[in-house]
Amino acid sequence: MEKIHIDWQAKYELGVEDIDFQHHFFLNLINRLAVELNQSNDKQYSGSLIAELNAYARFHFISEENMMYAAQYPALAEHKQHHRNLIDQLSSKGNRILMDSSETNINEILNFLIHWFIHHTTTEDKLFAQFLERQNDL
Repeated sequence: MEKIHIDWQAKYELGVEDIDFQHHFFLNLINRLAVELNQSNDKQYSGSLIAELNAYARFHFISEENMMYAAQYPALAEHKQHHRNLIDQLSSKGNRILMDSSETNINEILNFLIHWFIHHTTTEDKLFAQFLERQNDL
């Protein structure tokens, strides 16, 4: 089975302490999910791992959205939609694993999560960090 792992890189740093801390934890959960899904055939355990990641993603998104709201971030509605899309796709792909925990389905959810994390952190979240920087420069 393909080993899927992502190391933390400086490009993921936003300079927003709470978000960076949560992103580290989120990435650790993705990496742990990769290891555990590839080692266990227990569907109940796989479901619990995906539920844990889903719950943490929801917590992180609410936390991030609250920071955006407090800062009066003009792209908040669009950013919230990105978050909703991830939760929807994560739920769909997680359910697929519960029905069929094949290597293909496992790799699909892991590759999706890694791609989403990298793209969202380095583009969408970076826009918020840049907005905060501009606000602090005023």
